[in-house]
Amino acid sequence: MSDHLASPGWIERRLLSLPDGAVLRLVFFGVLAMGASMLAQDVLNVVGDAGDRDRLTRTEPLRLPRPQPGDQIRPYLPRAVPVAPDRGEPVLPGYDAPPAGDAMAKAMSFHLGSDGAASAVGRIDAGTAEAFRRFLDGEGRDVRRLALHSPGGSVRDAIEMATLVRERKLETEVPADGYCASACPLVLAGGVARQAGESAWVGVHQVYAVPGGQPGGVRDLDRSVAQIQATIAECQSLLVAMDVDPRLWIHAMQTPANELYVLTPAELREFRLVTTPESAPAS
Repeated sequence: MSDHLASPGWIERRLLSLPDGAVLRLVFFGVLAMGASMLAQDVLNVVGDAGDRDRLTRTEPLRLPRPQPGDQIRPYLPRAVPVAPDRGEPVLPGYDAPPAGDAMAKAMSFHLGSDGAASAVGRIDAGTAEAFRRFLDGEGRDVRRLALHSPGGSVRDAIEMATLVRERKLETEVPADGYCASACPLVLAGGVARQAGESAWVGVHQVYAVPGGQPGGVRDLDRSVAQIQATIAECQSLLVAMDVDPRLWIHAMQTPANELYVLTPAELREFRLVTTPESAPAS
């Protein structure tokens, strides 16, 4: 080991050659730049959070351009209806006028129309499937056709509703200018015959876990991932059982939960989410 001090390296020599105070100025401007960067990131986060809060809480219709082939990703509105410039209001059995503007923000309700038709309007929440069963066992016992107008919600309840629809041999439809998103297309799939009217907005996206329970770090994360994977498998199994092409769910898995992949009329037919009388599944 040498007794002599090692000669300063290149960086140290450069620093020693700087005029008095220059190092302090460099440190000051470095801290200033870092602070500005952090502030800019905070502003972007706030703006992003505000935009996401608006998307999640908005109950007023949002005007969006109509999806076209190759341009089908739109924001997912869990409590509102997206409208394109040339879209109107859906005609729904049991309604004399279009549903109220906040109908999508409320738990799904069931309305009996004429000639065996009924409508299901609003969010699919936990317990909606049981409410649907009570409706079919009560005033809706003679229903043969169900019109859907819903932003979706609980996948579990949507699967149960689809099973009920098939057991009761009901037809399903999304009326012209109607909205059927997220878990709602699973209910649509249950129909023994399925239709989507002109300008109907039918879309899918990723299944996601609703936060809840006690935080448990990696274990909770693993449990959530396993739960989501099991739910995806249930969705695909349902589609197969209902004679819908399970390739449909590829678009769901590729689309983030805050967005929606809106299916074109050609895709609705290709995946057999809508049917013709000749291709309707056997009842």
